[in-house]
Formats: sequence, C-alpha cells, structure tokens
Amino acid sequence: MNPMNRLFSVAVSVGVLCARPPVSGLAATAHTGQVVMGTVLQVTVVADDAARAREMTARAVKIARHWDDVLTTWRPEGELARLNAAAGEGPQRISADLTFALATMTRLSGLTGGAFDPGVGPIVATYSRPEGTLPESRVGTRIREVLTLGDGIAALSTGAALDAGGIGKGIALDAIAMELRVAGATAVYLDFGGSSQLAFGTMESGDPWTLALAGLEPGVSHGLMRLQGALSTSRSRPVGDETGPIVDPHTGRAVTAPRFATCYAATATQAEACSKAFIVMGWTAYESNRGAGWGALYEDSDELHFSPGFASMISGGRVAHASTYDSTAPKKMKK
Repeated sequence: MNPMNRLFSVAVSVGVLCARPPVSGLAATAHTGQVVMGTVLQVTVVADDAARAREMTARAVKIARHWDDVLTTWRPEGELARLNAAAGEGPQRISADLTFALATMTRLSGLTGGAFDPGVGPIVATYSRPEGTLPESRVGTRIREVLTLGDGIAALSTGAALDAGGIGKGIALDAIAMELRVAGATAVYLDFGGSSQLAFGTMESGDPWTLALAGLEPGVSHGLMRLQGALSTSRSRPVGDETGPIVDPHTGRAVTAPRFATCYAATATQAEACSKAFIVMGWTAYESNRGAGWGALYEDSDELHFSPGFASMISGGRVAHASTYDSTAPKKMKK
C-alpha cells in the first residue's frame, strides 16, 4: 500500500464513543495500534480473559501484515508487485490468497460496472510523476480485460498493472474478523486509518461500538452510528495530494470535484468497493446498485444523500433532525 497513506486524515470516526467505563465481569478488553499498509491499524478485542484478548490483537496485526505482503505494489517483493512486474510474460504461479483477492476484485468490478477497478494501476502510477508530465488523457482498462486467472495461476497483459490500494484494507479487515471469530473473540472493533472500520459484538461494558460520521466539510458531523458490520469512507482529492487520487476507470482521469462517500456493507471488502464507486459515479452508484445490500451517505458541493437503510442507522446530526435542515439552501439533503 502507498506509504504516504499514513497521513490520511480521519474521515469517519473520531474514535469509538464509550458511554460509560468498562465494568468487571467475565470479559476482558485488549487494544493495540500498529502501522500497517502505510497507515494505522487499531484493533480492540473483547475476549473471555485478558491474555486471550492480547493474543488476538497481536494475531490481527500479523494477518494485516500478511495481506500487505500479498497486495502491496510499493515494495518490489510484494506478491502483487511481482505479478505486475511479470506482465506480458505469460502465466505466473500465485498464492491462494492472491488468487482469492484477484477473483474478488474482478467480481466487484463487475458489480460496480467498472467504477471500482484495480486495472487502473498504470494510470495511478502516472499521478505519482511531477504534475507537468501527466498525460492529457488515459482511458482505464478493466481487470477482466487484462487478467487471466486460473487455480493458482495468473497472467497479465503487456503493460497492465493492478492496484489494490482501493480495496486492500477491506480484504485484510475481513480476514482478521473471520479468524478472530473462529478464535473465540466476543467482540471486535477494527479501524484502518480512519477510512475503513469493521465491528461485531459490543464493548466490555455492553455498550455498542458507536462512531461519529464525518462529512465533506471539515468538522461536520452527520450523526452517530452504532456499527455492526463494515464501513468505508472515501473522498476525492486534488492532483498532487499525498494520499493519492481516486481514478475513474472509464476516463482514466482522477476525480477532483469535491465528493465524499461513506458506505455500509456486510463486509469491509464490499464497503471499500462501494465507497470508491460513489466517488467515481456520484449518487448514480446507489441508483445502479440498489440490490447490492449497500447503505450509503454521499455528499458533494451541491447535494447530500442518504440511502433509507443508512439513514435509519444514524442518530443525532442532520438525519435525526432533517426537518430543521434548510432545504432552500444550495445543498439539499435527499433520502
């Protein structure tokens, strides 16, 4: 993952908001924060004793580092980086984990109509050059057009490169959650750089994992959400921003118009693809994917939208007090 992403500003959560301190009982909580994938992974685990909770936080970080090794394109020894380097050289042996990741990316590209697509790797690379060398136009290439994927074998077309920066954190969070459930965690809250969260269960105190939802403008909160599932937040960035652009695969250009999206889904991987699709397509992404099971908040310089399911999970802020929102202002809230 891009090492400069560690400077990514917190987009969704101002922290898990605890209504009261933990109480004594049969559960114990452990927490850790480590730099992984170029940003900070925060792990909170509730288990039946303190030693097991601590062991599971360490296991979570280990899983995240493994997926960084699989999906990074910023280190030449990364598995996906090696596959990119072998583009045009025919079939390459790959691990079961990279096979799974590539199949997942291909499926989600199809689900979003190509609005999310890791085939933009060569285009993303152009935006790391000095601004004066950017091409006038680059048309994105779909992953299904450049990747041949088999059981433990993959081949990329000449000149192709895949970029997992838009979904790698989600894949890692889902893998962590799955393993910690099997290991017996009572509850887990995972926060990857403030832009991707996943939670199940409740805090040791019995209170829900509660997050403050940010908006397009700094300091704006759209209310509080009790999280059971996964969230991903994305925003467009100007060319040259150190966090890197979100590229529209259909045009090959970075999305620079002010756009902000938070998506809720059953898995962090789905939520990540969803939030990128919203930045590329705007609210059309929701209209095109009503059956995907996503909930979303989308905001740009003109409008603020909440899908009905998403709005029902939020308390406080503009959603709970929609009748007081000035609907005659240039920005209009729509549910």
